[in-house]
Amino acid sequence: MTVKHQLKSLIELQQIDSKIFDTKRILDKIPLKISEAEKPFKDSEAALDIIKQKLSSLEKKKRGKERQLDDINEKINKLKVRVSEIKTNKEYQAHLKEIESVEKERYSMEDEILIIMEEIDNTSRQTESEEANLKKQKDKIEVLKKKLQEEKSKVEKELMTVKEMRTKIVETLDEDLYNQYINLIESCNGLAVVEAENEICQGCNMNIPPQLFVELKKNDEIINCPQCRRILYYKNNK
Repeated sequence: MTVKHQLKSLIELQQIDSKIFDTKRILDKIPLKISEAEKPFKDSEAALDIIKQKLSSLEKKKRGKERQLDDINEKINKLKVRVSEIKTNKEYQAHLKEIESVEKERYSMEDEILIIMEEIDNTSRQTESEEANLKKQKDKIEVLKKKLQEEKSKVEKELMTVKEMRTKIVETLDEDLYNQYINLIESCNGLAVVEAENEICQGCNMNIPPQLFVELKKNDEIINCPQCRRILYYKNNK
C-alpha cells in the first residue's frame, strides 16, 4: 500500500477512534446521570425516615401518657370510694381538695394527650405527602433509567459496528506505523493524526517550518509535527 493510502487509512482510523472515545464517554456518563437523578430521591427517603421516626416516637409518647391517665383515673376512683369512710367535715374538705388536685392533674394530662394527637395527625399527613412525593420521584427515575438503558443499547450497538470498521482499517496498515499511531494516541490524549492548516499544527497550534509544510502538502510521506510529534496531513480542498 502506498504512503498516500496509508495516510488515508490513518486519517480514517483517527476519526473512528475519536468516535469510539466520544461513545465511551457517553457510556461512562450514564451511571453518573442515574446517580445524580437518584440523589434527591435518596435525600427524600432519608427525610421520610426521620418523619416516620418522629411519628413512631409521638405514638409511643401518647401510649405512655394514656397509661399515666389511666393511673390518674384509677386514683380518682379510689379517692371517691373512700368518701364513705370519712367521719369529720375537716377530713371531708381535705379529701375533696385531694380529689380536685388529682382531677387537675387529669385535665393537664388530657391536654397533653390532645396536643400529642394533633402532632400525630400533622406528622401523619406529612408522611403521606412525602410518600406521594417519593413515589412521583421514583416513577420519574424509572422513566429516566429506561430512557438511558435504551440509549446505552443503541450506543453499544453503534460502538460494535465502529469497532468492526476499525479492525478492517488496522488490517491495511503497516505494523510499525500502527504502533507509532498507538503510542501517539496514548501520549497525545487520544489525538495522533491531525490536519496542518496555514502552516500550523492543529494538534498543538505550533508553527510548521515553511519547507516542511511544502513537503507535507504533497501527502506522499508520513510527516510528524516537530513540536508534538503527531502525524500531520494536509487537506486539499481543490
